[in-house]
Amino acid sequence: MNKKLITLVLLLASAAGVASAQNRYGIKSGILTQKSEMGETTIYFDNYGALEAQKMKMDFMGNSMEMTILRKDGKTYMINASEKQVQEMPDGGMMGGSDINFLNLTDAVKSANKIKEAGKETILGKECTKYTLSASQMGMDMNQTVWVWQGITLKSLTDGGQFQFGNEVVKFEENATIPASTFDIPMF
Repeated sequence: MNKKLITLVLLLASAAGVASAQNRYGIKSGILTQKSEMGETTIYFDNYGALEAQKMKMDFMGNSMEMTILRKDGKTYMINASEKQVQEMPDGGMMGGSDINFLNLTDAVKSANKIKEAGKETILGKECTKYTLSASQMGMDMNQTVWVWQGITLKSLTDGGQFQFGNEVVKFEENATIPASTFDIPMF
């Protein structure tokens, strides 16, 4: 897979706010449909964020791609079914808002990520806290604004200097029943 495309996938996943550890969210489960300039992502989570699958369909520079980013058992898996590849990474390798537990922000995490609260805003009828943060990922400095409800990012804007992108949840099914198979790692 093209290195630029992999970088973009990682950045999109981080902007989506996919969480990495247990008890990240204030609700047990959910299904979120998220739209961006490049496509659509459906995020499934269970057990307060201990399990999470992000299924992306996007078009970038003439390339169509479907990819799943799965987080469970302290690991992140990038799954490309069309190429029959699974890449395993340690959890916590994503940029900015995706690795931050917004339910339990500590002063150390705020300082390390330059997190500042920037007000409140309502998205999908949920009163979100708006945060700004800065991070460095793959040699690039990123500034991000995220709108968070119950630890869940409902909207994000990312500025990487040479590019900007955003995404927003357009549908949210709270306390959904998620089939266990949603979090299975395929055996190719």
